[in-house]
This record gives sequence, C-alpha cells and structure tokens, in this order.
Amino acid sequence: MEKTSQYPGTLIAIEGTDGSGKSTQAELLKLYFESKGQGVVISSCNTAELIRGAIKKLKERNTLDPVTFCFLYAADFVDRFEHVIIPALSAGKVVIAEQYVYTVFARAIIRGIDRDWITGMFDFALTPARTFYLDVRFEDLLARIQWKSRDERYFDYYEAGMDLNLAGRKKDSFVLYQQRLLEIYKQISSEYQFTVIDAMKPIQKQQMELRLETASILKNRLRRKGSR
Repeated sequence: MEKTSQYPGTLIAIEGTDGSGKSTQAELLKLYFESKGQGVVISSCNTAELIRGAIKKLKERNTLDPVTFCFLYAADFVDRFEHVIIPALSAGKVVIAEQYVYTVFARAIIRGIDRDWITGMFDFALTPARTFYLDVRFEDLLARIQWKSRDERYFDYYEAGMDLNLAGRKKDSFVLYQQRLLEIYKQISSEYQFTVIDAMKPIQKQQMELRLETASILKNRLRRKGSR
C-alpha cells in the first residue's frame, strides 16, 4: 500500500470485530481532535448508498457467493476511498476510518479467497499513520453480543457465517464464524503492525490510550500549521 505523505491530512484506522466498540471509540477520538481545532471526518464501512442497497437486496435473498460478497465490499471501499477519504486528506483533515481495507481482507480470507489476491487488489490503498485493533477475547465478545438479543433474528445471516455452512443454527454458526474471524484479525494485526488496545477495559481507559498513541500525530500537525 502507498504512503499518505503526499496529503496534508492524516489517516487513522480503527479495526475490530462486531461488538468490539469501534464506533464508540471513533466518535470519542473525533471529539478529541475537534477539541484541539482539527477538522475530522469519520469514514465507516458499507456507506456507499448505491452499493449498500445492492448488498442489502442480495443479503435478503441470501444469494451472495464469496466472490460477489468480496467484490461488493471492495466496491464500497473504493467509493468511500475516492469520495470521502482522499478529499478529506487533501483538505488537511484527520480521517478516522472505522473499519478500513483490513476488514475487506478478513471477510475475504475467511471465505476462502486467496490472501495475496485480495491484498494485491488494494495496492492503491493508503497505509494509515496508525491503525488500532480493538482486541476482544472470544468469550467476552460472545457475552457482549448475546446480551443484546434473546432470539436468532438478531444475528445477520452473513455476519453469522451462515453462507459458509459452518452450522445449521445461526447462533452456533455465529460462534464458529467469530472464532475464525478473530484468528484472522490477529494474524492481520501482527502482519501490519497494528497498535493493540484491550477492548475489555473501560471505555474511557481505551480512549485515553488512543489519545496518548495519537498525541505525536496531533503534535506534528500543530507544528506544520504553525510553520505555515
């Protein structure tokens, strides 16, 4: 992937499985940067309106094969990359990507897509100045997710890995799917040298760690502003 040095803005990514608290930490980090006078944009996964509609329709019919699944989420990433991330970086803003290209990698790899093929498809993507991985132990993740629902309607067909034929019941499939997904995320985290945050710590303690880790980024940005 390419470097972000050609843009005046700064790209930060927050990765993790569903239920790890990505949205909460992204919003808190946004408030922090804004309090320091920085322009901030949060870029979330599956936000391209046309593509999101196509994904929703195909999901409702349970007709997404692994390759189509990957291409649609890849198309969503390309759309947000070109229309949200790059313009914001060009304008000198901080971009907080809540799930970046690494999410596409994980969802593809778990469905049997060749790792080199899917990563090679995204050679154009920028390497974030810092990528945080919100690490949740599987047992804690399961408890965090399941307390929200008392029936299987809560579990999305694909987020439960039902398309992989892991188990007959959604809850059972969800358990197996999330276990495998966590393993893949940990591999990707090590390969791309993510900064690991214990997502089972209190929310404010996690946020303080993120702020401490991004302090140098903020300091460099303020220095650049002052030298203009």
